[in-house]
Amino acid sequence: MINWLFRLLRNKMFWYLDKKNHNLISRAYKEIKEIDELDSNSSLVNNFIDKSLVNLLKHASTTTKFYKDFSNEINTLNDFPVINKNIIRENQDDFISKQYEKSDLVTISTSGSTGTPFVCYQNIEKKRRVNAEIIYYSEKVNYSVGDNLIFLRSLNEANNKTKFKQWIQNENLIDINNLNDQNIEKLLKQLEKRTKNGSVLLSYASTLDELTRFYNKNNIMNTFNVKGMISGAEMLYDETRTAMEKLFDCQCVSRYSNQENGVLGQDELDNNIFIINQANYIVEIFKINSDELACEGEVGRIVVTDLHNYGMPMVRYDTGDVGSITFIERNGVKKKAISDFGGRKIDMIYDCDGNVVSPHKISVSFWAYPELKQFQFVQQNETEYFIKLNVDKKFVKEVELKNKMLSLLGEEAIIYIEQVEEIPALSSGKRKYIVNNWI
Repeated sequence: MINWLFRLLRNKMFWYLDKKNHNLISRAYKEIKEIDELDSNSSLVNNFIDKSLVNLLKHASTTTKFYKDFSNEINTLNDFPVINKNIIRENQDDFISKQYEKSDLVTISTSGSTGTPFVCYQNIEKKRRVNAEIIYYSEKVNYSVGDNLIFLRSLNEANNKTKFKQWIQNENLIDINNLNDQNIEKLLKQLEKRTKNGSVLLSYASTLDELTRFYNKNNIMNTFNVKGMISGAEMLYDETRTAMEKLFDCQCVSRYSNQENGVLGQDELDNNIFIINQANYIVEIFKINSDELACEGEVGRIVVTDLHNYGMPMVRYDTGDVGSITFIERNGVKKKAISDFGGRKIDMIYDCDGNVVSPHKISVSFWAYPELKQFQFVQQNETEYFIKLNVDKKFVKEVELKNKMLSLLGEEAIIYIEQVEEIPALSSGKRKYIVNNWI
């Protein structure tokens, strides 16, 4: 009863403070909810997006140095170039709107797990929209403002928080470095203690992979009170989702988001089919090797226009991820979604003939071997591939595994298999299972 009252108090205080700050979060929340419930091709959705885009493009072209050459009012999105992290890094101050002091903007810094750290900026209204979209999409897995959030992540000086700040924000941060069996046992004991009053769990997909391996090997009872789970940052495999839903007895969804923009989409009906957050973003798919729009259903580069970051406009921002556009039916309406999500472009794998091979097809080939603790698949060049295996005991099915890989990559593939003691995690805590050192 006390815990219920405490959550209710947090909820009321949160929305009271938002009201005092001009209802930025609640107004954004209502817009996101309204657009999400409508057909993606409806006139209301299209009119909302068109109006938001016109305002953004006008603002970007008249208040930033980078976009000043596009000050003609008849410019459309097609007139704007595709940008990426490197372009922004090299011209960062040129992207910042002169309507804002840089010191007044919210600084967003990515972990740099795929390269050097990336810093961008958001105006406070944009930051509050991110707060709103996180609340809205978290509610889909039974979250309510005031509930406890548990983050499983690699902690360092940059992302750790004091116990007091965690208490104020109603968060629990649990470090997931070095997930061997002993540390996983400690992690589960922590979760049992910290979820007693009902919590929502957020985690990297690769961390859930490790929990799945441990769950499949051990007889674990459900002693947790987890209301819902959200996986992000990497591909959430079907086997992992199924295992986690059994272990924690709750729904587990996959969210497509990044730190520089926000929640781009989340799956609901079909695994890893991310319904796009059209109230906040325009998502386009460009061909893999050119700045040409891909056809519907064609796998290409995911390019995002952030409709509400006026502090540092990001128009046609290449996220570095790949996928395709599709439409699915939900509650009687069609929703635009991202399908064929394959992770980052740099980690796409190619067969010996130069054709793209889905990372998912490679990864699921390893699920047939429960003796594997971890694996890493590396493409070294056009025909050479390396497989690193971390096993409980000696792996005796190398020939079988090689034959599976040959069927995916081509008979000309040269495959090396090495048994190792550990697949090291990146500084962010993510563990890259698929690596391309060739392209």
